[in-house]
Amino acid sequence: MENTSVSHIHLYFGLISLGVSLISHLIIYWGLFYKLNKSKIPQNILKFLIFLNAIAVVCYIYFQEYPLPIWLYTLLSLSIGIGFIFLVFTLLYQLIILPLRFFSLKKLRKKIQNIMVIACVLYTSYGIYIGQTSPIMDSVSISLKNLSTPLKVVQLSDVHISTLMTREKVKKIVDKVNAQNPDIIVLTGDIIDTQSRFAELAIEELKNLKATYGVYYVLGNHEYYHDINNIIKKLKDIGLNVLINQNILVQVDKKPILNIAGIADLMGDKVGFLKPNIDKTLQGINTNIPTLLLSHQPKIISQTQDKPIDLILSGHTHGGQIFPFSLAVLLDQPFIKGLHHITKNQTLYINQGTNLWGPPMRIGTHYEITIINLIPKK
Repeated sequence: MENTSVSHIHLYFGLISLGVSLISHLIIYWGLFYKLNKSKIPQNILKFLIFLNAIAVVCYIYFQEYPLPIWLYTLLSLSIGIGFIFLVFTLLYQLIILPLRFFSLKKLRKKIQNIMVIACVLYTSYGIYIGQTSPIMDSVSISLKNLSTPLKVVQLSDVHISTLMTREKVKKIVDKVNAQNPDIIVLTGDIIDTQSRFAELAIEELKNLKATYGVYYVLGNHEYYHDINNIIKKLKDIGLNVLINQNILVQVDKKPILNIAGIADLMGDKVGFLKPNIDKTLQGINTNIPTLLLSHQPKIISQTQDKPIDLILSGHTHGGQIFPFSLAVLLDQPFIKGLHHITKNQTLYINQGTNLWGPPMRIGTHYEITIINLIPKK
């Protein structure tokens, strides 16, 4: 049942991606690169490169699950970021020259075209450069009502273990987290983004995460695209507390101090299995102590504002990853990143992603490991 649903999603998504990619790259060529050079040979090379990028986008969508050579996987994934940025600059260029079309200002339009192409290349290069950096340790302090003792929580999100996320990279993240001596570690979804058999060594590194009161994990939407049941079993086998519409009581010297609840991702509603259920997630919680909810997608807040939840930790957005894509993220999610007060007693924090999906590029955001200092509210 679940494999059939997911395979249909892959098929439809792939076909849609093919159409969108070809149309987008036609717009890029005719809107920005047409007649960039008077010589036929350079112009034909441009045509070929743009067409090649369009095909690479589709190949990435179809083959991202398979263990391709890292160099090939990198090139294919870069095509998505390159296509997006070039499309944005194409539309911006057309907007700028729109009033100039009413006048005989071809030379000025040509200069603007050259400037836009150079700016586009520089912007893309900057994104690739930032995409090679390491996660930044972001720190935030949050006061919680009824919390009896301070706690240090470290949040990882959107690690996207796949071909590009090697065992060595995962080990570096694990070492950074353990160096903080956290009380609690939480992984808020999209941790595995391939068939579990293709990432066994990288997944094994996660068992080295050390926290005084445990390591907790919730599903992201990308786990649903693969062998989700095997992924869940593997993470349980290495000692992670996998929370699927469940909650766990954290105690110190047999004294309850915190509820940690984890809800299945909203993707479950689309594919028809492992559906999120907020009431089941909170069933039996101790309302005399704070409740921490782990939810991959921030838009879960539409279901939580009348619930006894003090803090929600999410990911999913990647902080927008490549500006101005962050503006499009707001069409689906309420916020992009950071700390937000939902109600008087309920707070949301969105991690920008410890890794990334798709192109190894970032603009206007960074990789993040979050240190969340929970302190008693005075």
